[in-house]
Formats: sequence, C-alpha cells, structure tokens
Amino acid sequence: MNLNLNQRLVAIGMRLSGVDLILRKGDKINTDIEKTILEAVLTINDDSSIASLLFSWIKVHGNYVITEKLSKLTRGYHEDKYPQIVWVHAIAAYAYENGMHKWNPLIKKYKQPQYLYPKKISESAIQLKGAIPYLKKNGFFVPEGSIRIREEDVLTPEELIKKNLQYKNRYIFGVSWRADIITMIQSGIKTPTEIAKLLGCSYEPAHRVFREYRMGNAQTACMG
Repeated sequence: MNLNLNQRLVAIGMRLSGVDLILRKGDKINTDIEKTILEAVLTINDDSSIASLLFSWIKVHGNYVITEKLSKLTRGYHEDKYPQIVWVHAIAAYAYENGMHKWNPLIKKYKQPQYLYPKKISESAIQLKGAIPYLKKNGFFVPEGSIRIREEDVLTPEELIKKNLQYKNRYIFGVSWRADIITMIQSGIKTPTEIAKLLGCSYEPAHRVFREYRMGNAQTACMG
C-alpha cells in the first residue's frame, strides 16, 4: 500500500482528521517510524502544526524510537540545505526532558540562537510570553505555547500495537534493529541483502536474524 505523508503519520499513531487509512480486518500497516518522523520534520516549515503532533507523539511513544537509526538517517541532511532538520535536535531535547535518556546523543547544543519559527515573529512572542525553557537551554528559542502537546492527539500504545507491525515487534523483541529486521521478514522481504538495503542496517545483523528467525520457525513447525 502506497501511503502519502499524512497517511503514514496516521499509520504510526497520529490522529489526523480527514485522513483515510482503511484497513481490512487483521491488517497491520508497516510504515517505518524513523523515516516518517524525519519526513514530517522536513515539512514543518510548510505546516507548523506538525511540530505539535511530533512532540505529542514523542511524549507517548518516544521510548519506542530507535534513536541510533534516526540519527543515522538525519546525517544525510545538512542544516545549510535543510534548516528544519534542527527540529530533530529539539525533539530529542524534549524527549530527554521527559526522562528518555537514550535521546541524549541526538541533542545538539547551539552557541548561536536557533529560532525554530520565523525570527521576527518569535522574538515578539518571546518578549510577551517567554521562551520554552528546556529548548532555550539548548539554544532553541521557541515562544511558550507555540507547541501544543496533547496526548489525545495520538493513539495509545495499546491502539498502535494493533495497527502497526513494526511498533508491535518493538514491544515484543525490544527497541532494536532486530525488531525491524523481523518486521521486514514478516512483511515478505525475502533476502537479508534486501532487508539491509531497505532498513539501512549492515548485512551482518540482517543475515543473522534472518537465519535465526527461519530456523526458529522451522523448529516450531516440526514441534507442531
């Protein structure tokens, strides 16, 4: 199923009105979580409401992001060409503020003020309302109240487990490349080479988990 960005956001658990994502009974959408987060970040300049959705999603599901994977994906986007990529570091600061310490390597502290929204508008708003403290200490100047964090704007873990196979597997196998490799296998990808290419991981873990999963299934079949 080919999905647009809004549909992929819904598939990873965001509630967007007017976005259709019709599933047949028993269907589970496999939409890559980190790639969807990154793509959403790159659209914030066009739709600022995405920032509130991302922060809300992180509050509920941030522990189930493979931060190493997100970091690897982010390296391909230089700030000179993609200035909105700084939002990844701001999201990491928010996750860390909420006790998700594994996000710490993704936090980038800036010496020069980083205005995540247009500078003139931000400066005026900050004079009236102040800046968000946990972002300000990392060099991000964002007016208080400009990011609306509402948990009800995203699915609960129980709801998302039923809809997203990748997310479900991270609950079962841990938040790791292993979980994503198994998701690829269950989604019908036939070779470790293809899995490594699609996920962006190295061949060794793809091959090892592929072999272990196939062996485990064979043993289960024999026992049955």
